[in-house]
Amino acid sequence: MSNEIKNNPKQLSSARAFRQSLRETESNESHLRLYLEFGQQLFMQGWNVNTASSLLHSLCNLVSAQQAVLAIENMGKLVIYTQIGQTLPVGARIPMMGILAQMLKNPVQFALYENKNTQLWTHLDPLHHECLVPIALGQHAKGVIGLSGKKLTLSHVERDSLSAVAGIIALAISQHQGIARSESDQSILETLTPREREIFALLPAGLSNKELGHKLGIASGTVKIHVERILNKLGVKDRTKAAVKAVELGYKS
Repeated sequence: MSNEIKNNPKQLSSARAFRQSLRETESNESHLRLYLEFGQQLFMQGWNVNTASSLLHSLCNLVSAQQAVLAIENMGKLVIYTQIGQTLPVGARIPMMGILAQMLKNPVQFALYENKNTQLWTHLDPLHHECLVPIALGQHAKGVIGLSGKKLTLSHVERDSLSAVAGIIALAISQHQGIARSESDQSILETLTPREREIFALLPAGLSNKELGHKLGIASGTVKIHVERILNKLGVKDRTKAAVKAVELGYKS
């Protein structure tokens, strides 16, 4: 900076304002690129490990983090889906206790949880700053984004961006889980014979084996054998659970 500017308070103030404006512009452009790149990857590839990993790298660059992890809620535990740096390995299952249970308790409230000493990290560096963000859709928990770094400090704009990204991730996860369930349900139906499908579709009506046999024109003993095979293929213990599954697949009484 020239001596002329240093000696002129108005010019000095103007120069500072200009630099601040440049920094804000660069920050806004970085956030916009993050949304665009993430959206394009979801459009082209859908939600998968590669998309999630690319997003984590972008978030690390955005907030100067060295470690990052994305964990998805599954049956009361968090499962590491993808990670960067010194964190628990992919596939590791973490009980949702303590701060994790608190931040993912439904209805989930968006907040930034900092320096909670969670079990996500394998480094022991006390200088690392930890930041956790809940992933939720409709305030229903879907998982956690974790970031850690020595120079990790988040502005209000970055906090807002993390909130928006967490919502987009939750939507992508829900869509992916819905497709997976649909494919799983279709594979179950494909294991059933045509006669088993007929009986399966009638289970929500609560008919007895004799009533089912009369409706289908077969013996009640034959119905009993078909029902046992259906239960075995569905992996359930009784016909009530099989009937619930039938309702889930769109068969009404």
